[in-house]
Amino acid sequence: MNNARSSETLDFTGQVAVITGAGRGLGREHALLLAARGAKVVINDLGTTYDGRGIAKGQVADEVVALIKASGGEAVANYDSVEQGELIVADAINTYGRLDIVINNAGILTPEVWSELTLESWQRTLNINLTGVFSVMKAAWPVFVQQQYGRCIMTASPAMYGAGVAAYAASKAGVIGLSHSLQFEAKKLKLDIKCNVLIPQAGTRMTEDFASSINESRIAAGKKPAPSAPEAIMKRLSPDKVSAMAVWLAHQDCKAEAALFEAGGGYFAQLNWARSAPLFATEKEGVMGAPVPENIRDGLETLADFDRGDRPISGDGTMGAPDALQRVFSHLKSNDG
Repeated sequence: MNNARSSETLDFTGQVAVITGAGRGLGREHALLLAARGAKVVINDLGTTYDGRGIAKGQVADEVVALIKASGGEAVANYDSVEQGELIVADAINTYGRLDIVINNAGILTPEVWSELTLESWQRTLNINLTGVFSVMKAAWPVFVQQQYGRCIMTASPAMYGAGVAAYAASKAGVIGLSHSLQFEAKKLKLDIKCNVLIPQAGTRMTEDFASSINESRIAAGKKPAPSAPEAIMKRLSPDKVSAMAVWLAHQDCKAEAALFEAGGGYFAQLNWARSAPLFATEKEGVMGAPVPENIRDGLETLADFDRGDRPISGDGTMGAPDALQRVFSHLKSNDG
């Protein structure tokens, strides 16, 4: 790692940010850091329970606004649902006259495992975690286009790799496709609009309340509660150790497009898609009709070979090109094999 430090501090003076779910946890820390760097921030948070069922408890957005103002910053509280994104964006425009940054952080986590998951819980999760992001960005996009500038950060989750909370995992994987598609829209317009994905790893109010709910269910079922993580671990995973990445992705100097970044505990990494070496089953291999399952079985070694593969590019509208047809025609024309 290059430890050289630039003498120039990243500044956001004159810029306006909307952060959803900014009353607690990750969103709160993103907001405090952006405000400390000069941004005017719309703090959006309903203040509901972690699973989206409960009635709002306390004006959590106002508490963050008070902290920012006490430090000399500017912020305003917003209590609209992300399902009404047009109201959140209108609040930013009416208050500050512009909108430069949207950090889509709001989310809920329904506790049901697959065997208990209902359609209602599934839909409720997607309504907030995915459709809510669509709603906010649908309203913010015309503002970005008119300004010819914008920074959009989507919040995914390690749950996208597979977790015991299928609705949450599916919703968080969904924002990746949405982010990449928005980046393609920006490319078509040739505008300085960047859309990227943050995959945070942190202990938050949502994860703590989720763990408590799971333990309540375990106790009710006559099981022992799961042990809590040691305090030192939770301190290492504090939300503020993620925000540096969110704020960098929000800065005008950040040129990343349709990229995915992990962050947590002082660790940061970028993710890429990976494609294996190509396995062909065409007339060149003696397959005169449709391939058969045995072609796949006999080619597993090739499908596991990523050294001779490539990295599909996201956000450019080519959908991972070259596609299957292009690859097959190129293969048939080649002199290989």
